[in-house]
Amino acid sequence: MKIHKNRLLIVGSGNIFKKHISVLNNLTDRYEIVGIVEKNLKKLSKLKKKFKYQIFSNVDKAIKNSRFDLGCILTESGSHAELAFKFLNNKKSIIVEKPISISLRDAKKIVELENKNRKLRIFVVKQYRFNLAIQKLKSAVDKQKLGKIFLATVRVRWKRDHKYYKSASWRGTWKNDGGVLCNQAIHHIDLLQWLVGEVESVFCSSNTVLAPIESEDTAVGILNFKNKAIGNIEATTAVRPDNIEGSITLMGTKGTVIIGGFSADKVNLWRIIKSKNYNEKELIKLENPKKVYAYSHQKFYEYVFKNLKNRNKNFLSAKEAIKSLKIVTALVKSSSSKKLVKLSENLFNTKLGKKN
Repeated sequence: MKIHKNRLLIVGSGNIFKKHISVLNNLTDRYEIVGIVEKNLKKLSKLKKKFKYQIFSNVDKAIKNSRFDLGCILTESGSHAELAFKFLNNKKSIIVEKPISISLRDAKKIVELENKNRKLRIFVVKQYRFNLAIQKLKSAVDKQKLGKIFLATVRVRWKRDHKYYKSASWRGTWKNDGGVLCNQAIHHIDLLQWLVGEVESVFCSSNTVLAPIESEDTAVGILNFKNKAIGNIEATTAVRPDNIEGSITLMGTKGTVIIGGFSADKVNLWRIIKSKNYNEKELIKLENPKKVYAYSHQKFYEYVFKNLKNRNKNFLSAKEAIKSLKIVTALVKSSSSKKLVKLSENLFNTKLGKKN
């Protein structure tokens, strides 16, 4: 039986582009790239030499002159919403890298478009959810193996030096980057709400320590969950001299699990009371296969393919992605106002980095 391939029009060829291209080259039985859009003329020239696909400098022209099923948005964060609107208004489903948008107001409009036209599918790249260690933890949480979770912690201790921030003019800006919480830690914040539950209120303090940027590079936040659990976020790109970790810890009344590694992809500790279903010695070894480049991105694309084929409930939807953006927005507002911020407040007029 012949498999219908999903035709992709990719927009953007920055750092994350390499992972997407590599994965798609391994899934040629399910995906076909029909074109790439890149507005940077130097990058455009290199793309034309390297790839056989149609290369465009203008997204409107690409949409008009390409036959495709999915728009794949890999550009700077601040442009995600505008590009999403272009595709969705042309009745095209989309894949969009995190975050769904810098603006919570724009994200809400994307959710409204998603709800209005059920034929359209929106997949926000939350690839950490596919890490083997996270999948195992999610299963344990859903089965209440950890008991009642009372404390959850994420630590994003990464190095992003001057070279990184100067590699593109948008990096470190409030308008197009959003700072360490929105650009780096949003994956881990997504895991917190996905694993623990809805957040009721937050308090945050942040600072710019080493990076030559306008947004923060270091932030610490406290989350109060509706189920009475407490969360803690420690996020920085000012680690020197090297990356340390991107981890998440869940503490419950029946046990504790720590998922570590660079991107929450390895079990560091798994201790659950009277847990016959889990071999702790085996679980300590659990991590994404090192031989598979961009493993979690590959699992993401496999999921997208199955979801488009079977039209199942989408757990990477815009409606789901806006949850972590709302938490980020509340954290940034709290840092700016020096006050506790409730997520029940109207945050849709809040702009990252602005005094509110």
